[in-house]
This record gives sequence, C-alpha cells and structure tokens, in this order.
Amino acid sequence: MIAAPPCMLSSIEQHADMTTLKSGMGERAPLRLIIGGGGAVLIGSLFMPWAGDRSGWEFMTTTDVFFLIVGIIALAAAITGGHIGVFRPDVSLNAAADLFSVVSSVLIAWLLIFDFPSGASREVGVFLALAASLAIASAAGDYRVLHGASWFPRLDSRESADVE
Repeated sequence: MIAAPPCMLSSIEQHADMTTLKSGMGERAPLRLIIGGGGAVLIGSLFMPWAGDRSGWEFMTTTDVFFLIVGIIALAAAITGGHIGVFRPDVSLNAAADLFSVVSSVLIAWLLIFDFPSGASREVGVFLALAASLAIASAAGDYRVLHGASWFPRLDSRESADVE
C-alpha cells in the first residue's frame, strides 16, 4: 500500500468517513444537467415564436447568432464537465458559459423591457430564452467562498520577469 504524502494526511484525517471525500466527485452532476438543458432550451427557443409569428431567427439580426453560440458553449460545458480551457488555461468552459449567459440574460431582459417592437406581442420563445440564460448562468457560475485566497493572485517572479 502506498503511503499518502504528508500534505494530504491532514485533509484525510479531517474526514473520517471516506464517502465524504468521494462525494465531491459527482457533486456538479446535477448542475451539468441544468447547464446542458439550458443550452438546449436556448437553442430551441430560437425556433419558437418570439414576437407574433416571427421566430428568434427572424426577429433578430445578429444577437440570434450570439444566443446560438451561448447554447453551444453551454452544451460543450455540460458534456465535458467544463474543465477544458478556452483560449487560456485559466478560463474554463464553465466560466465562458457563465459569462456569455449573463450577457445573454441582460440582452434578453433589455429587449423585453426597453427594445421590444411596439404593437408586437411577446411570445413564449423570448421567455424560454431568458429562463434558459438565467439557468445556465446560475448553474455554470462558481459561487464558492475563496476562504482567504486572493481575488487577484500574484504572478511568480519568473513569470513577471518574462512579462517585462
């Protein structure tokens, strides 16, 4: 049997029940379902009526493509668990899904409140898109407490020397 490194002993000794240690592995599984379901609903809402008889694709000019991208990123985050880096190693798919879904929530809320065409009725697609964006944002966000960790960690001295 291989002995645990000294740095791990304290955390193992704190948790007498080994199921407590294993429970963290599948802890985000329900959140992955919410992220993936929100992405699928967001994409599906683009094909539903948004204003009168017009679907999300017909109603908007460019933001519909943004909503499609948000849905695809959310599906990718749900499938992969969100641990793959996007353009940078410190930005995960979960972070991208969270960021983009917050922006899409603001865009849809702005559309509903201020920018909806006068005389057009608000249909089910726009409300489903808003609900899906909010679901993705709330499930993909990491709201854990930092426990004393810095919000802006300092770079290693070697890395800061490379930047200069």
